[in-house]
Amino acid sequence: MNHLLRVVILSISLIFSLSVLSGCTAIAIGTVATIGASASQDPRSIGTQIDDTNAVARISLALSRIEGLSEVSNIQVNVFNRQLLLTGTLQEPSWQSKINETLQDDPYLRKTHNQIRTGMTLSASMQAKDILIANTIRAKFITNKDIESSRINVVVNGGEVFLMGLLNNQQATKAVEIARNINNVKSVIRVFEII
Repeated sequence: MNHLLRVVILSISLIFSLSVLSGCTAIAIGTVATIGASASQDPRSIGTQIDDTNAVARISLALSRIEGLSEVSNIQVNVFNRQLLLTGTLQEPSWQSKINETLQDDPYLRKTHNQIRTGMTLSASMQAKDILIANTIRAKFITNKDIESSRINVVVNGGEVFLMGLLNNQQATKAVEIARNINNVKSVIRVFEII
């Protein structure tokens, strides 16, 4: 039996046993099954997925500790296979050096892509448009037989599309082509790791 399947079965068994006492069996089993299914389709190992999630939390916390930054910024943190992607906005460029200084000693990260834009803020309508763009791109990826959509993380900020993931060159090229042809997309930036 493959290791991932054993982990999922053991997790389901454990949560089932614990949840019988609390009466939440159906919710617990559904949650573990969903996590197990999405984890099994992800090209990263379970350990890397957990480490990436922990890195997002750690980096977000470190950025929140920079005094005054939260009042002048809107920053999103994404980590995929030890690659960090920072997107969002800053009112003044002087904050970039503090952000870079905060992140420079993180031993987990292999590569950092700082794509924070300065001197701009996103309106609520632009943020809504970004969500629509991201969902449209994800839907196109899911319906395209040449792309494994579970291998791609789509991040959209101010009409700029950032594509992260583990793909071969042909899939990466196809993904960029699809994203470029979505309405309101200003540019597509590849943050892929080519395998």
